[in-house]
Amino acid sequence: MLLRLQKYDITITYVPGHEMLLADTLSRAYLQDSIKSQTELETECVNTVDYFPVSTESMDRIRAGTRTDSTLQTLIKTIQKGWPACKKEVAVGITQFQSLQDELSTQDGLVFKGERVVIPQALQADITQRIHSTHIGTEGCLRRARDCVYWHGMNDHIKKYIATCDICRSVDARQQKETLKPHEPTTRPWTKVGTDLFNFEGRDYLITVDYYSNFWEIDYLPDTKSSTVIRKLKAHFARQGITKIVFSDNGPQYSSTEFANFSRKWEFQHHTSSPGYPQSNGKAESAVKTAKRLMKKAKLAGQDPYLALLDHRNTPTQGLTTSPAQRLLSRRTRTLLPIGDRLLQPKVTDDRLALRKNTERQTKYYNRTAKDMDTLNPGDVVRVQPFEQHTLWAKARVCNTRGNRSYDVELDNGRVLRRNCRHLRRAAEVGKDMSAHPQPEGQNLTGLTQNEGNTQISTTRSGQVVQQPGHLKDYVCN
Repeated sequence: MLLRLQKYDITITYVPGHEMLLADTLSRAYLQDSIKSQTELETECVNTVDYFPVSTESMDRIRAGTRTDSTLQTLIKTIQKGWPACKKEVAVGITQFQSLQDELSTQDGLVFKGERVVIPQALQADITQRIHSTHIGTEGCLRRARDCVYWHGMNDHIKKYIATCDICRSVDARQQKETLKPHEPTTRPWTKVGTDLFNFEGRDYLITVDYYSNFWEIDYLPDTKSSTVIRKLKAHFARQGITKIVFSDNGPQYSSTEFANFSRKWEFQHHTSSPGYPQSNGKAESAVKTAKRLMKKAKLAGQDPYLALLDHRNTPTQGLTTSPAQRLLSRRTRTLLPIGDRLLQPKVTDDRLALRKNTERQTKYYNRTAKDMDTLNPGDVVRVQPFEQHTLWAKARVCNTRGNRSYDVELDNGRVLRRNCRHLRRAAEVGKDMSAHPQPEGQNLTGLTQNEGNTQISTTRSGQVVQQPGHLKDYVCN
């Protein structure tokens, strides 16, 4: 290139850019007297108000509210004048908007964040009610609001408003399951038994299961009176000994005065599960399910159901090397299978470790999709899940704690119910005045301060400063 240019005598002269009249797309030498077309005018000037999806009447109300809102008036002046280079120079009332300065604009007496209009404080409650007027879900309301409106702490305001909506809370879905809380393991057979009633082919039966061995007995009940159930239990206690704990549901047979006198006279403790929560009496419920299945199969096959019960009692339990009969009776019982006399000899087995590992394995897999709920205290306002379909969650107040996730709650009509915490949802008692802004400076909580950008900063006991991340700027974190 240099060799080719050596045959030329070149003189280079500097010319400023504004004097260069070379015509190109980005040339600054435009004609002063040129007439702009309508398309060029629309391209240079875009009226955001014309494209805002709000009626003229609503727009006038927002404009009037903005005119009387001192915070937004200060914000408009700052946008028009330009934001200070230093954060400390930003007016105190608009520090929460400092991080959004590149998205804020003002036009025709309104403030916009992108394409969303900023709602004045006086109209935030009304806009929140309009957003939730059709009672759609929380996320749906937030998506609607994010399309066209904005104010500081909008997400938190909308969530709190929906949390206090009586209509939405009365038709809530069921809560997810909690982590498994097994019964205390027993150290020997027949220390704790579970009992329950069930019906098969129009006949009532009583099932009694040992928590240690999983050995259960079935008794036919001519009626479901407490005296009949007590008589059957007395027969079992006479054979195996009096247990320490009897666990059952809250059926009339077990909640009667007669059964209470029976437990006091025979010196055993009677524990019950929460109403509507059969999982608490899961040992007996599982035995009922197995008994019904064996009885139904025996009937369909035309076989003796007692042989099915005998085989089940002599079948080793999954995860263990012993059968229910071995754990309760310390021996195998003779069945129709050929078995040597040596295997029928009594032998005491210690299965406590294996039973504990079995329980831990079940708990591990069950808890994969479970989550603990908050602990309730007396005086907390809750919603009670209905057991009947097409009924609403009723408002109640916790009046007593029974332990093991069971509570006594009092309804508005004075009726007291016992419910498991899975059937209780904490009711939000947040005021519906959504116009309140976050706590102003100078009134901070202990250990909590706010910086110039209204971002919450907390200090740990070790002195480490923890600042709220920027993606939570639309939230009010308590």
